[in-house]
Amino acid sequence: MRTWACFVLLAAASAAQAGGIKITVLHTSDIHGWVMPRPAGFYEPEPKRVIGGAAALASYVKKVKGPKLVLDAGDWFQGTPEGTIRGGRAVAEIFNAVGYDALTVGNHDFDEGEANLEGLIKALEAPVLCANVYRSDGGRAPEFKPWLVKEVAGVKVGLFGLLNTNMKNLAFPEHIAGLSFRRGVDEAKDAVAALRAQGATVIIALSHQGLEPPGVTSFEADRFLAEQVEGIDLIVGGHSHVTPEKGERGAVHGTLIVQAGSELVRVGEAVLEVDARTKKVVRSSARLVRLFRDQVGSDPAVAKAVAQLSQEVGAVYDVVVGTAAAPLQRSKHGESALGDWITDCEREWAGTDLALQNGGGIRADIAPGPVTLRRLFDVMPFDNRVVKLVMKGKDVKMVLEHGVGMQRIVQISGAAVSFRRQAPEGARLVEVKLAGRDLVDESTYTVATIDFLAQGGDGYAAFDLAESKDFTKTTLRDVLRWCARKSPLIATPAAGRLVPWED
Repeated sequence: MRTWACFVLLAAASAAQAGGIKITVLHTSDIHGWVMPRPAGFYEPEPKRVIGGAAALASYVKKVKGPKLVLDAGDWFQGTPEGTIRGGRAVAEIFNAVGYDALTVGNHDFDEGEANLEGLIKALEAPVLCANVYRSDGGRAPEFKPWLVKEVAGVKVGLFGLLNTNMKNLAFPEHIAGLSFRRGVDEAKDAVAALRAQGATVIIALSHQGLEPPGVTSFEADRFLAEQVEGIDLIVGGHSHVTPEKGERGAVHGTLIVQAGSELVRVGEAVLEVDARTKKVVRSSARLVRLFRDQVGSDPAVAKAVAQLSQEVGAVYDVVVGTAAAPLQRSKHGESALGDWITDCEREWAGTDLALQNGGGIRADIAPGPVTLRRLFDVMPFDNRVVKLVMKGKDVKMVLEHGVGMQRIVQISGAAVSFRRQAPEGARLVEVKLAGRDLVDESTYTVATIDFLAQGGDGYAAFDLAESKDFTKTTLRDVLRWCARKSPLIATPAAGRLVPWED
């Protein structure tokens, strides 16, 4: 760390003498279809102030003068009706209007299958980079460029992309069939060497690996990349939806790691100061800019395209299907009213003993008042279909054991589970009751869940032990619509399903 700091000071002094070049890197990630402006409900001082969207982004991009790059770190379209219409093509068109220079791919960009993703890549004017996606026969996936060199203000900037390697738990098996995802660090070393050989003096990684929490060593993501690979000046990250205001600095090589959160309410702005003689980075800094429309403006052409898209979608989705009597909210660590309602609807529709939903799949809350199809889409944006399973009690316990230990805890209907959340795997469950009776290991039970989990997604491997699986053609989102129309006044369900145990 000390050696690197000394180098920066010396290099900065040299740059001051030789004259410097500033390259601004504007970056987004995890847009998830949120190309529309909306009230900043999360912003407590002024919750009605309009924020975000592609028109605000395009306006800000035009305001930034001098050499610049506009980059995105994946998960482009899945998450809103505007995003998913025509398989994400509308978002691709809006990205073209904004003027991106390069993008990498996210796990959710595979949600409509690889063929759809190939079509999106063809529709995008900017190149899509990913160096660690291969065919199972060993060749690179042809739809992605692993890396490229782009000249900016006389500086050769090398860019490469990386995707999270845990795709088997993040995507449907049929959507990634025939693909393999190699270790990011190994591919990054090859990419840096190849880009240096092509004359690149500045290296930027576009990464949809995520940013590990401090002290976590169970998976390799952007912090590990910065530590293990020399020669990367900037890592533009995604997947974790985090907002480090000034980024963070890798301690080993001084790599700057940035990420701009999600849903296009912010744009990240990293400034690379480059020595005019050596063309190498001597200083870098980062900040996040909130895209308040009254501050950054709104690009008229992009605003018109977004308005037309929202009008097209609104005719279908801005339809009221029920009324929430009280807030239905999510919870990361415990039982939630929204999780209770979703799983109650699923269990009633499927006619099963138990229903189960992963907490991470619930993406929005429901406010009191009218509930539209759009709001149900926000809550459940993925086209997950309901699956009915027959399982032994001991295997149901394995599913619940995994679920209560997840980062976003499982949500259930039909059972009462006492658990120790922080206990080691195998010791988390204290008691499980269905319909007031103890769950019996060798008895048979019916379970409803979504196809993503039934196929092992989010690490729910115990579903593979089911005696039978009936994959229906009905999405969970359609079940929620059925439930709201059946009981238009949506009341808060009875609680008491997930009970933390205190020794």
